[in-house]
Amino acid sequence: MDNNIRFTNFNFDKEKYYFLFISELKAYGLGYFFKEAISKVYGLDMNSIEFITIAPDIFEQYNYDNLIIINKNKNRENKRKKHDDFIKDVSSSIYIDRLIDKLLANQAKVFIYMFETSPFMTLSKKDGVILVGPNKDIVSKLNNKIELYKIFSPLVPMANYDIANGIQDLLEKSSQMLRNNNEKVFISLEKSAAGANSIIASQTQEIKEKFKQSSDDTFLITKFIPHISDPTSLGVVINEDDIFVAGIADQKIYGTKFRGSTFPTKMNKEIQKEIIKQTRVVGKKMAKLGYRGIFGCDFIVTDKNEIFFIETNPRKQGTTMEFCCTLRELLPKNAPNLPEIEFYAVTQNKKVPNLQEPDFFNINFFWSTYNYKIENNLTTNGYIPQQNDEISMFNRIAKNKINKEFMIVEHIGQDFFVNKGSFLGRVISVGKNYKDVDAGIQIGIRLLNYTIKEYVDEKFTLSDNCYRCKYYTNGIE
Repeated sequence: MDNNIRFTNFNFDKEKYYFLFISELKAYGLGYFFKEAISKVYGLDMNSIEFITIAPDIFEQYNYDNLIIINKNKNRENKRKKHDDFIKDVSSSIYIDRLIDKLLANQAKVFIYMFETSPFMTLSKKDGVILVGPNKDIVSKLNNKIELYKIFSPLVPMANYDIANGIQDLLEKSSQMLRNNNEKVFISLEKSAAGANSIIASQTQEIKEKFKQSSDDTFLITKFIPHISDPTSLGVVINEDDIFVAGIADQKIYGTKFRGSTFPTKMNKEIQKEIIKQTRVVGKKMAKLGYRGIFGCDFIVTDKNEIFFIETNPRKQGTTMEFCCTLRELLPKNAPNLPEIEFYAVTQNKKVPNLQEPDFFNINFFWSTYNYKIENNLTTNGYIPQQNDEISMFNRIAKNKINKEFMIVEHIGQDFFVNKGSFLGRVISVGKNYKDVDAGIQIGIRLLNYTIKEYVDEKFTLSDNCYRCKYYTNGIE
């Protein structure tokens, strides 16, 4: 077997129709929704379709069907793998190549569904393999922060920006901007996801220290705009005329680092309307560039109700699964969900039948997520049983079987070394109000704390460390 295969429980059944889902396990449930889409499009029985998930996650154990873990690391160590490196390993895997050949000998074509398109995905070059997702060249263009500002700043309100070539140019331009504004600046490398390669700074020394390993890179510089909320929208670019919007959530931001979201947004109706309007403007521009598929838009809202567009995410976002579960409960039974809408957009450039958006202003269904990301190296001394039936949890709340519930997913396991920057686990909470979903998040965080030998902060609470931080002032109700 391929040396990169850390784990697999896949057993071939010639009576099944298979597709490949390539993603981190945080999005495992999206495979079910794409399975549902394939069933409807081709008139296949749901029980006759299976998906094979290919993921990089290193856990102690795996409660997932038809799973293949590709990761060279054989130790009990969790270190997050870069997406493109993972895709390179998948594309070069002899095991995966032979698996696809085996599937194609039993079915006419094999669909590949990915959480995020990558220029390093080459499996789709094989005859009979169809990649369902956005164009990789357009994705690369939109993942560039500088290109993003050039494309969208003429269309929607964005912060004034400048471009710096190299660290010296960066220090000079940021220093000038700091003197002119007497406030803070936001600086990012051309490519930065979830705030990993960015900083909000008030002094040039902070900038120099942050980017000391990036002296020859190109940087985006903008004025930092104080704000009270970080809403994010999720939708699908169908074509140049049709942009589907699934909803708006409020992000939980630590400085520049994303840690989760809460739905529905607390923004008033007028702000929501404007965010939806700007999402469609951005989506139509993406469509003109050739983009088709699921996408997200991030915004900020000031205390004067000014709305600024921050960026588009040309991929499925971390809460795409939660939005799919929500649409499943809010929309009529025959209405398509996000993967089906994306399938029609990518393969046929048109709207799926029975397309319907939710009533954005009449939602009595709440959820929240929290990504427990490690800021220090540590080890675990306990584990949390793996849960992955998020769809059923959402359904129980929607059908009023219970009022609130939470689950902890993707906990890595017991006696593992966890590297700084990796995830210990993720908490998902569902309920009938903000108070209940916040309570679920708090309890989940406490349970995760019990599994580590050295707490990051034994007194950690979400309200103290997130909603009261100086960059986020929109407290939870």
